[in-house]
Amino acid sequence: MSWQTIGFDKNQKLFENFIQNGGFAHAYLFTGQEMIGKRTFAFELANHVISGNKSQGNNPDILTVSPASSESWHSIAIEEIRKIKKFVSLSSYVGPYKFVIIDDAHLMTIEAQNSLLKILEEPSPSTIFILVTANPESLLTTIVSRCQEIKFSSHPKKLIANMLIDAKLSNKNKELLTEFANGRLGLIKKIVEENSFDEVKDAIEEVMHLIKSDINERLAIAQKLADPSAGFAGEKNKTELAKKILYWTLYLRTRLNEPKAHKILKNLLVLHEIINKPQFNQRLALENFLIQV
Repeated sequence: MSWQTIGFDKNQKLFENFIQNGGFAHAYLFTGQEMIGKRTFAFELANHVISGNKSQGNNPDILTVSPASSESWHSIAIEEIRKIKKFVSLSSYVGPYKFVIIDDAHLMTIEAQNSLLKILEEPSPSTIFILVTANPESLLTTIVSRCQEIKFSSHPKKLIANMLIDAKLSNKNKELLTEFANGRLGLIKKIVEENSFDEVKDAIEEVMHLIKSDINERLAIAQKLADPSAGFAGEKNKTELAKKILYWTLYLRTRLNEPKAHKILKNLLVLHEIINKPQFNQRLALENFLIQV
């Protein structure tokens, strides 16, 4: 059996055994840091089980739920769980199994989690659930207890570096990306595929400046960001701001031995929670963040 995902040999062998000999659990919890390939592995596993090695773009026996599929992009609401209930009640199209993949499962609202719990308490023998998360502690313990946890470890630097061999970047920039990835192969693949290295580098330089800046410099940055022409004002730029915060966060996690970096990261996580709220005031949140760091 061939896999496109790289570096998860132990997990691949585990599921190969299930495919050949049976013994699938009703629900799995895929855990590990964000953007290392958990979701990609989940999709590949589902396609292996349903249709062999043939990957299907829109497989009718795979239902994907994520914040992106929800009307509210920052969380998974109970409406998405209702879609799951309907999907579970239907017969499969191809084989004996159907898959429900819940990406960023920790972003389910409490109402959604309680609704999902009822489904997990009365499992359908033909449906396999995969909950993908980097923050399992945000899930109800009763949900976690009904899932078999599969841990995904970070990738070694050598594997990340090998993936960048053919990238059209200087050796210095390849080293920078390898450090930035911090074992996240999925992150590197995304950056390479989207050709977004310059965007990542700019974000790193910005947060490095924040680490070194004093209160007066941060106030100046806050004033600049408050200007509508800065590009962060307005709902349409919410996704871009979220991406910038993600890049800042990922970089700071490689600098946790520095007290200032640790403080900025702590405040960034608060900012991330704020921007996920419907009543989010972009300007005020950014100003408060930059002043407090």
